[in-house]
Amino acid sequence: MTDAQPHDYEKPAREAVASALKELSSGWPEKAALITCQQISHAAQVAKDPHAAVVAVCRGALSGVLLSNQNLPDAVLKLLEKLPDTSLIMRSGPEELMSWVLEGAADVTLVAGPSARDAISAKIEEKFMGVGPVFDALCEKARLKG
Repeated sequence: MTDAQPHDYEKPAREAVASALKELSSGWPEKAALITCQQISHAAQVAKDPHAAVVAVCRGALSGVLLSNQNLPDAVLKLLEKLPDTSLIMRSGPEELMSWVLEGAADVTLVAGPSARDAISAKIEEKFMGVGPVFDALCEKARLKG
């Protein structure tokens, strides 16, 4: 275990995703999700606080999507679709991991804005019934901690 701080995971994730997406015109959501899942796996295995590390990785990776002018809702949905494979190699269950990823995504909506937040919520609810309201609550929590 390491004493790394959450920002130690956020910046590398942002840079890895933004760099990879510069070179892709198609297939980028898949690539972004794979990179993010790799970063999540690493951070969760070495961090003392896997929750904070996973939130930071997701915040960084999804910020990289924004910096690359890509569709944030598509990136979040693809990432959530890839999580079951990632949770198999982690110390946490799939529901816990999903909530941490959603928390990181909620943090990014503060920058992305209400239309991105609403689009993410709608896509999540369409694909993962009942999860949209969880994301909405995490967005409100992120807004309040500001």
